[in-house]
Amino acid sequence: MAQELTLSNEENAAMDHLEKVLQSPQGTTPSAEALDVNDLCDKYHSIRAALTVLVKILKKIPGIGAKAAAALEFLMSLADTVCPVS
Repeated sequence: MAQELTLSNEENAAMDHLEKVLQSPQGTTPSAEALDVNDLCDKYHSIRAALTVLVKILKKIPGIGAKAAAALEFLMSLADTVCPVS
């Protein structure tokens, strides 16, 4: 029987924020040619705190959670390099 993952109010709020910010108006993903680095960095800065909470949530998942968290932390470090905080 699978154990249900219980999230705190902070974790739920972070997940809601991620869903809201990352939801595309048309439900599609823009092509690489249509991406603007400044827009991407603005979006990343607006969700970075929620991604940090997501890392904590992922670490709670037995088995694959730590590996998924490490992958997300790696991607965040790349984004931090490309999109430094001014």
